[in-house]
Amino acid sequence: MKKRKLIIALLFVASFANAQYTKLLDFNGTAFGSQPLGDLISDGTFLYGMNQLSGINGNGVIFKIKPNGTACTKLFDFDIYGGLNGREPYGNLISAGIFLYGMTSAGGTNDKGTIFKIKSDGTGYAKIFDFATNANGTSPLGSLISVGTFLYGMTEVGGTYSDGVLFKIKPDGTGYVKVLDFAGTANGRNPWGNLISDSTFFYGMTKYGGINDSGTVFKIKPDGTGFVKLTDFSGAANGKCPQGSLISVGTFLYGMTSAGGTNNMGTIFKIKPDGTGYSKLLDFSGVSNGYTPLGSLISDGIFLYGMTRNGGIGTSCGSVGCGIVFKIKLDGTGYSKLLDFTSNANGGRPDGSLISDGTFLYGMTSEGGIGAGTVFKYCITPITFTQTPTICAGHSLIVGTHTYSASGIHTDTIISFHGCDSIVTTNLTVNTADTSVSVTNTTLTSGTSGASYQWINCSGNTAIAGQTNQSFIASTSGNYAVVVTHNSCIDTSSCHHITVTGVLENNLTAGITISPNPFSSQTTITFNKEQKNTIVKIMDESGKVIKTINFTGKELIIEKGDMKTGTYFMQITDGNKNVVNRKIVLQ
Repeated sequence: MKKRKLIIALLFVASFANAQYTKLLDFNGTAFGSQPLGDLISDGTFLYGMNQLSGINGNGVIFKIKPNGTACTKLFDFDIYGGLNGREPYGNLISAGIFLYGMTSAGGTNDKGTIFKIKSDGTGYAKIFDFATNANGTSPLGSLISVGTFLYGMTEVGGTYSDGVLFKIKPDGTGYVKVLDFAGTANGRNPWGNLISDSTFFYGMTKYGGINDSGTVFKIKPDGTGFVKLTDFSGAANGKCPQGSLISVGTFLYGMTSAGGTNNMGTIFKIKPDGTGYSKLLDFSGVSNGYTPLGSLISDGIFLYGMTRNGGIGTSCGSVGCGIVFKIKLDGTGYSKLLDFTSNANGGRPDGSLISDGTFLYGMTSEGGIGAGTVFKYCITPITFTQTPTICAGHSLIVGTHTYSASGIHTDTIISFHGCDSIVTTNLTVNTADTSVSVTNTTLTSGTSGASYQWINCSGNTAIAGQTNQSFIASTSGNYAVVVTHNSCIDTSSCHHITVTGVLENNLTAGITISPNPFSSQTTITFNKEQKNTIVKIMDESGKVIKTINFTGKELIIEKGDMKTGTYFMQITDGNKNVVNRKIVLQ
């Protein structure tokens, strides 16, 4: 069988680095700051964040960047040491009205931290509050939330007992009220995360304090009443020292501890808002699943997503690892490590939490990259694509790095144009054009029915005019083949040698007439000379013999009988094996 030129259909080209990870920005100090210790927020067009250090004065910056990594802009530089507008921001910004609000862990009039506001274009910066030790708290290490007409937040230390406070303040900087003094054993101490609200209660955690001085989960009403300590962390049994925030999903609150658990490397847990139903979902253990989570979880309703500061396989950060990105189901099953940070290549030591737009996770690392930390995105929604291509035998299809030439279902994971993994299912059909040919005397018949045919003379591969039926009767000796088109595939058979004996003399000398032709009921074959033991075969277009007549005489009448309208081939062989071929048409 002759094979025609190989055709390759190239659908995708894959480059398998980490298909789902994209580094959007390397922090490099002065330009955009370094060492972020909080989270990003999004307004749908830009991501906004803060860096604890660097910038012009070395004390942190506010910046924004588009989710594709372009248009990074530094919105604000915090002051030098002791500066009046604050320094070393910790946590994330929040949006309330036309302003973004945030806190610094130091600086301001008393160098105890500040609350500030700034517009999203970098204008309108204003310090709205200075923290001042026992009077109103010191060193906030979390973020604000906006509920009603107030902003609420916590400080790590300060207050009456120097264990931190929960406060509220109006967005214009007035109306400051210390809602709660943390006091150690009774209600916890040193909160590091944020509050969340269900419209009736605030829920939060403290890093230390409680009965075991290992931290607490609590709830409290916005007016400071109704305080309830929901649980005391205790170490191996349920974790200790949470340094993030809670999230609410369904009927449970979910969170993490930075230490404790079976391996003293941190835990993931859930608890009901009334303090019942506590369950430890995961013990972090180092290389395999990370450890020391310092941020919070997020959820898409099916999975929880988060990061750990340490653990994973990255070795550039020392023996503790560079941290990971992970996901886990709400019931604690289905844990999967999505990404190992490796420091220089993709960042390391994340200290904050992730955010999501439904397709990508966005986050920051406090170290690694080219400079001192990174902004990155990670695709969590692979594109699924099914294709049903058809190719011809002898051709092949390339999908990603694989080449397929056989029918079947094939699955490939490749990179799409926007950085996500694409899962491509290819249901490939390989069609063939049957190039078999049967030979009876001087008649050649293609083995494929219902196709298109072109008979060719192999000497020069020239088409034989008018020979486009399934069967072909050679009138001269030579080598013949057929080009078959079937199922959109074209292929050429092998060449077949035909020898036509005699020169149509003797009893078949040039004297055969067929009339009428075409005919509708009968036609007559008239021979110029008397025939004896002549065999007449009538074949349809597929080469099937439908009538065989042994004839003696000069005239042979062919009746229509059960023959159907169409073209037929007649092969006449006399007693001396001389052969002549004719075509008849039944109307």
